[in-house]
Amino acid sequence: MEEIKVLSFAKINLSIDVGEARDSGYHDVDMIMQQLSFHDDVSIKFDSMDDGTCGNIDILVKTNRYYIPTDERNLAYKAAALMIDEYGDKIPSGHIYINILKRVPVAAGLAGGSGNGAAVLHGLNLLWKLDLDISELMELGAKLGSDVPFSIIGQAKANYTFPKKLKSDPMASTCARATGRGTELEPVRGIARPIVIAKPPMGVSTPEVYKGIDSCEISERPDNDKLITDMAMSSRDIYDNFINVLETYTLKAYPEVAALKEIVEKTDADKVLMSGSGPTIFAVYRNMKSAMKACEDIRAQGYEAYWTKTIK
Repeated sequence: MEEIKVLSFAKINLSIDVGEARDSGYHDVDMIMQQLSFHDDVSIKFDSMDDGTCGNIDILVKTNRYYIPTDERNLAYKAAALMIDEYGDKIPSGHIYINILKRVPVAAGLAGGSGNGAAVLHGLNLLWKLDLDISELMELGAKLGSDVPFSIIGQAKANYTFPKKLKSDPMASTCARATGRGTELEPVRGIARPIVIAKPPMGVSTPEVYKGIDSCEISERPDNDKLITDMAMSSRDIYDNFINVLETYTLKAYPEVAALKEIVEKTDADKVLMSGSGPTIFAVYRNMKSAMKACEDIRAQGYEAYWTKTIK
């Protein structure tokens, strides 16, 4: 039985701007996504039955978190099913075993589930020797969710056991500008900073936030062109455009998120921002000692918090 382990990294949004809703209900976005070193471990095994048949492949997902579904509701399961639909007729019948060691909080705006789905796409591509390049994997990932393509390019860059072809692909990157539905990606130079991520004990409805933002008056939007330039030059001005317009809705609709942000802002952080549509708050620090101290203080107030760093 062949097996591969893929590190499934969390992400934060250094900036988010949102346009008007399309007829489809989706909003155009313009945002900078940054990968963190904080990750789940996704192990994928394929056991061939060697009976001469092809395409009769079943899926079994396990995880260390009892509350995470392991059926068709799980993005890792959906990714495996997608790969079977696309390529199963060329693959010997058998069993796909997926084991997810979860660390990244769920429903937190950190692309935890999206990363797990991307990891399965990568894993089966390698186990089945399909030789798909990153663009082909991104196209598959977009069928699963808008954050999956970014997870694909980030995992390709930072999983050092991956083949050179994937790691050296021009699209392999741990930071990217995402436009359109969030699936149109342009690799950019990211930041290298200690980070703390903190989450209140509740979730936020992403569809609700995007619907609600349409009725909000947005007073400040990020200049992503300038942010990209400032990051490339390691400018001190980078935090000027760490702006998430979705805060305009979420911080008012969910006071628990606003309260957590105020707590994190009292630490020795250079910048504090909500990631995605929430509820996770992240903070950027000058050194890891400050990040670890802040993480301890936030945990002491009853919040789930982790110290980590960005991957550049």
